[in-house]
Amino acid sequence: MLGRLRRLWLWLKAWWLFGHRRIHVYGDFTAINPRNIRVGSNVAINHGAFLLGRTGITIGNDVVLSARCMLIDGGLALDDSAPTVERAHSEAPIVVEDGAWIGAGAIVLAGVTIGRNSIVGAGSVVTRDVPPDAVVAGNPARVIRRPHG
Repeated sequence: MLGRLRRLWLWLKAWWLFGHRRIHVYGDFTAINPRNIRVGSNVAINHGAFLLGRTGITIGNDVVLSARCMLIDGGLALDDSAPTVERAHSEAPIVVEDGAWIGAGAIVLAGVTIGRNSIVGAGSVVTRDVPPDAVVAGNPARVIRRPHG
């Protein structure tokens, strides 16, 4: 009974934040500034996923966000002259295209596009765009398998 109530609560949270029913939630997640986050249909959000939504995150259809992955579309600017607490923010939208899979513990940083049907390996830090149908892994993430090869 408690399991059913928890699943219902998580589904309602996703529905309330993102506005439609075709999201599958498999654990609690965090969405900061959900008004800046667009989520497609048939998206799976696993436990501990973190979506910042400072400037904009777009998640396509049939995407998997694995446990504890993070999509961080903003951060502190690299301005050495200002103290840390006074630095300006840098920000740029993140796009996760249809069919992509973000592995457990992966971090996708501001300004990155994850191409259609791509896979981001667990624990990777993605600082640059990922081409469609590619597999990337590492810190920083690098292409380890290209389409058709």
